[in-house]
Amino acid sequence: MLTNEEKVLKVMCESDLLFFTRYIYKENTRRNFNTAPHFVEIANTLQEVAKGNIKRLIINIPPRYGKTELAVKCFIAWSLAKNPSSKFIHLSYSDSLALDNSSQTKEYIESDSFQKLWQMKLKKDAQSKSKWFNDWSGGVYATASGGAITGFGAGVTDSKEFSGAIIIDDPLKPDDAFSEVKRKAVNERFNNTIRSRVNDRDTPIIVIMQRLHEDDMSGFLLNGGSGEEWTHLCLPALNENNEPLWKEKHTFEELEQIRQGSRYTFAGQYMQTPSPDEGGEWKKNWFQIIPRQLIPPIKWNMYIDGAYTKDNANDPTGIQIAGKYNNDYIILTSIDKYLEMPELLKFIPEFIKAVGVQISMIYVEPKASGKSIAQLIKQQTRLNIAEIKSDFVQMSKIERARSVSPFIESGRVKLIEGSWNEHYLQQIAVFPNGKHDEHIDLTSYGIEKELMQKSNNINIRV
Repeated sequence: MLTNEEKVLKVMCESDLLFFTRYIYKENTRRNFNTAPHFVEIANTLQEVAKGNIKRLIINIPPRYGKTELAVKCFIAWSLAKNPSSKFIHLSYSDSLALDNSSQTKEYIESDSFQKLWQMKLKKDAQSKSKWFNDWSGGVYATASGGAITGFGAGVTDSKEFSGAIIIDDPLKPDDAFSEVKRKAVNERFNNTIRSRVNDRDTPIIVIMQRLHEDDMSGFLLNGGSGEEWTHLCLPALNENNEPLWKEKHTFEELEQIRQGSRYTFAGQYMQTPSPDEGGEWKKNWFQIIPRQLIPPIKWNMYIDGAYTKDNANDPTGIQIAGKYNNDYIILTSIDKYLEMPELLKFIPEFIKAVGVQISMIYVEPKASGKSIAQLIKQQTRLNIAEIKSDFVQMSKIERARSVSPFIESGRVKLIEGSWNEHYLQQIAVFPNGKHDEHIDLTSYGIEKELMQKSNNINIRV
C-alpha cells in the first residue's frame, strides 16, 4: 500500500516527464538531474508526443547534452509507468549503444524507486538487453539502425492512449557522415523497413541526433524524404544572441574554441546547420564579386563536370566559364543543370551564345559522362574540346580544394556579378558536407589550369 505522500509523488511523476526524470535519476544515481531550459523544452515536446499531438518528431541537439538520458531512457520508463502495455523500438547506429540504453532503461524499471510506485514484473523469458517485456506485454526491442527488426512492432493497435513509439537516437555514426553509401543506406532503411514497424498508424516516430551532414537522416526527412510532415525541435549550442544553450556545459568562450578547432564539427554537431556560414574549406568572403565591365575581353575557357542523367537524386552537370586576367582567376558564370545527354549537347552552344563570349577551349572532367560529352561535342559541333588529364583528376575532392585554397584566400579568384553568385557561394559554404560539389571541382580544375600550370608543363591534353 502506498502512503499518501507516495500517492502524491506517483501522480506528480506520471503528470510530468521532467519531474519523473529527476526522481528516477536521483534515486538510481544519487545525483541531481540538471533542469537546464533545453531539458524543459525537450520534456514538454515529448509530452506533446504522449498526448497524441505530435506523430513525427526530430530533435537536433549537440552531443553530450543529455538527450539520451531524457528522451530515450527516462521517456520509455515514464511511458511504461503510465501505460505498462507500451511497446518501443529503440535504434541507434550501433548495437552496443542501443543495448546499453535498453539495459539502463530496464534497470530503472527494476529499481526499488520505480517498483515502489509502479509494480511491474518483467518476464523471465524475455529479459535480454535487446528484447524485454513485462506481464502486460509491454517492453522494448533495441538494435542497431542497420540491424534486423523482425517479430516486434512499436505501439499498440487501436490504443486510445499513448502506447509506445519508435525512437531513433543517433542513426548515423559521425565517422560515416562523409560516406554517401552509408548515409543513403540508413535513409533508405527508414523508408524500406523502420517506418513499417509500427502497430498503428498513430504510433509516433522520434529521431534524436546531432546534425552531421546536409543529407543525414534529419536532413533527408526534413526535406521530404519520407513524404511526411515532421515537427522539428532544433536546439543549437548558441542562440542568435550568442548565448549558450547550456551554460553549465559550455561557455561562449569554450564553444568558440570548438568552432576555431573545427568549423565543420561546430556548424553541424553544435549549431545543427551542417555548413559554416562563412564557408568551410573555402570561405565565402574570400571571393570578391565584381561588375563585368571591369574585365576587358580575355580568353575564356569552359569547364564541364558531367552527369549521366537529369535525375535530381544524383549530381547535376556543372558548367563554368572562366579565364585569367592580371594573374587572377575570373569566373564569368558557373551553373548546374539536370540534363540528359541530347539536351546537354543542345544546351552548351546555346548557353555560350547567351553569355556572349567566345570560348577558346572546353575542358571536360573524364569521369561519369565526361568522355561521352567530349566525343559527342567533338563530333557534332565546331567547338574545341579536351579531357582534363592533370594530376588533379586522381586527387580527392578535398585534396583538390585544399591545393587551390591559397589562391582563393589571397583574393585571386573573382566572380563576375550575376544571379548565379548566391547559389555558387552557398555550395561553397556547405562543402564538403553538401549533397553536390560540382562548382568546387570546376573551380579547382580552372585554377589549376589558369594559375598553377607553367607554360612548359601543361598537363592537359587537347
